[in-house]
Amino acid sequence: MTTQKARFNLFLIILISFFGSGCGVLRNIPHDEFLLDKNIIKSDHPEFRENFTNIIKQKPNRRILYVFRFHLGVYFLANRGKETRFKKYLKTAVGEEPVLLDTGLTLKSRQQLEIFMQNNGYFNAVVRDSIVRRKTTCKVYYFITGGTPYRFHKLYYSIPDTLLREEVFKDTSQTLINNGLIYSSTILQLERDRISNNLRNHGYYFFSPQYITYKIDSGLKSNSVNIYMTIGNPQNIQRDSLVISDSTQEHRKSTIEEVFIEMDYDPILYKSKSTQDTITINDYKFLSNNKKEFLYKPERLLNQIYIFPDSLFSQSNLDLTYRRLGDLAVFKFINIKFEPLATIESIKNIPLRCTILLSPSARQEYKLEAELTNSGGNLGIAGNVTYKNKNVFRGAESLDLRVKGGLELQRNFSDTTYQSLRQIPFFNAYEIGPDMTLTFPRFLGFDLKNRKISNKNTAFNTGYNIQNRPEYFRQLANLSFYWSARYGKYTRLYLYPAEVNFLKVKLDPAFEKQLVELNDVNILLGYQDQLIADGRTSLIYSNQELNKSKHYSYFRINFELAGNSINLFTNNSKIFNVNYAQYVRPDLDYRHYIVVRNSNLLVLRAASGLGYAYGNSLRMPFEKSFFSGGPNDIRAWRSRSIGPGSSKAIDAFERFGELKLTANLEYRFEIYRKLKGAIFTDAGNVWLIRKLDERPGGAFEFNAFADEIAIGSGLGIRFDFTFFIIRLDGALRMKDPTKPNGNSWVYQDQKIKDTVINFGIGYPF
Repeated sequence: MTTQKARFNLFLIILISFFGSGCGVLRNIPHDEFLLDKNIIKSDHPEFRENFTNIIKQKPNRRILYVFRFHLGVYFLANRGKETRFKKYLKTAVGEEPVLLDTGLTLKSRQQLEIFMQNNGYFNAVVRDSIVRRKTTCKVYYFITGGTPYRFHKLYYSIPDTLLREEVFKDTSQTLINNGLIYSSTILQLERDRISNNLRNHGYYFFSPQYITYKIDSGLKSNSVNIYMTIGNPQNIQRDSLVISDSTQEHRKSTIEEVFIEMDYDPILYKSKSTQDTITINDYKFLSNNKKEFLYKPERLLNQIYIFPDSLFSQSNLDLTYRRLGDLAVFKFINIKFEPLATIESIKNIPLRCTILLSPSARQEYKLEAELTNSGGNLGIAGNVTYKNKNVFRGAESLDLRVKGGLELQRNFSDTTYQSLRQIPFFNAYEIGPDMTLTFPRFLGFDLKNRKISNKNTAFNTGYNIQNRPEYFRQLANLSFYWSARYGKYTRLYLYPAEVNFLKVKLDPAFEKQLVELNDVNILLGYQDQLIADGRTSLIYSNQELNKSKHYSYFRINFELAGNSINLFTNNSKIFNVNYAQYVRPDLDYRHYIVVRNSNLLVLRAASGLGYAYGNSLRMPFEKSFFSGGPNDIRAWRSRSIGPGSSKAIDAFERFGELKLTANLEYRFEIYRKLKGAIFTDAGNVWLIRKLDERPGGAFEFNAFADEIAIGSGLGIRFDFTFFIIRLDGALRMKDPTKPNGNSWVYQDQKIKDTVINFGIGYPF
């Protein structure tokens, strides 16, 4: 009884907090205090609006959908009456104290806004604030007038070190401090970093931005400033707890004299170089604690290392080596350190020893996963066993073996008589199959020596899957290989030169009879033997940067072509007595993520695809067709239950098409800690390209497709554990394309019982 009461109280608190977070909250504000309702910024420089918002010291209480002060409402409701452990928990874990006006923080915000404007060239900027009080709330206005900006005029250098001066002057065409550009302290800092990186790329290992200082002369007329840059000489050089005296008082370059590579470094069981086995390959000295065999083949590691003996130090080569070794995904951590070999004042360059310390991760991994499933009301259990070897041939090759399976209790499409291979207690369907992938961390057959191309892989995949259902017994075998690589920072390319899928189906007699009676060519083709030999390519672009709160985009485009290579070598329509498919299939997916205040996200998504069968095929293969509905698509409909077009479901079979259009809009917000919320709207459908008598309304027509768009909206909650996200979405139909013209909008007829619940792992997009 106590538990039920606690649950009821929690539900009541959440409900009242959500919908009563207006006037009810305001009654709790102390006398002579004012709840900060909003900060309003008025400025002649709207391009700085996001910066202004971040600078302001005091921000209003969080709101959900810009309206509900949910967290504040929880705080006040939990603060009422006698304090209990439950109320204390809600107040601290979910609630949020009221943000009451603090004029001291308003003054600090105004001062920081002035400093920001001055740092961006508006030396005469004026910032005013005004507080508008209304009963128990207030709004704070910030009026920011920048005036005429100051601009860079001339840049003067003072570099006592003659050799360093020559190196800097070689690169002045790349300077960021350009005449006429608006003054910015950020540009000055970026220029320091640019010069420092350039010098370190040309051998100046001990150089840092701290040697560069500026003096600014703003006493010129016409709002201009001269910049005086000084690059000072070192008093001494300190690195890795060693001090090198330098009586010349000039910067010196550093030469890499020797490179050690320790492949099985263990910081706990550290051994000196003199006690380790050493082998020299191409002037690199490989160290190992294993006297019998090196953990990795040295020549494979050398392909990832861009630090060369008898060469000048280069920062870009150091960074590239870190990235390439990290791409192998076989090391727990990578540490590259440099040590001066001697304290010699008479030599021109400082000799360095480079030591690359590689700490291997576990070579083998085992994983067992199990889950309960609910697919369209069909209950079941599923799981998989995975084995991974990260260093099969001692070249960071990865072998992945997986056996997956599942049991399910399915509702039959018809009265079945097929009994063999499915005598399982409590379940009438099962699926099982092994899968193997062998990945080489390089391109097999060719190599591209391009510094922008990284994470190069060649992979071979094969699998065999058995699916037993009340209606059919299906076997699927596949074999493929592909190359993949990352180009630049944000783009990844997959190229599948050859991919073969072989499908063998045995139907239950009663089910086969039902298919024939339907006289639907599309459905019949979906349950026939099939050979698909295709080639495809995928391009993926994502500029998301972890731990950075900024807008980002995701774009994926696929292009697939099947059957042409077979068609070149044979006139037969069958291979191994099985029809082979011939088609072209492009599809794309675009998403844009907009970061809203308090790290909430507004996500917009558009996806489309087209499949066109020709030559040896009348229709697209069932596995390559497009489907709509389900937890990652249009959530107000079950998976594969929409379309094609406005055609009505006259049977229980899955709905599919050759053309797909989908759009999604989702607002994701934080409720508290790991509990997130979402409000979404989904729209889309699938269509056939060619008209079929058995699917009236299923073909795509330009003058009718807009009326055939299905629309659903709903709410969702997510438990976000960063690497594992559990999602529960509930959606109702807003527009149903199967309804007659003029009656497709059905939102007014929807009831709570009509809600479609979707359970998923991870975000939908």
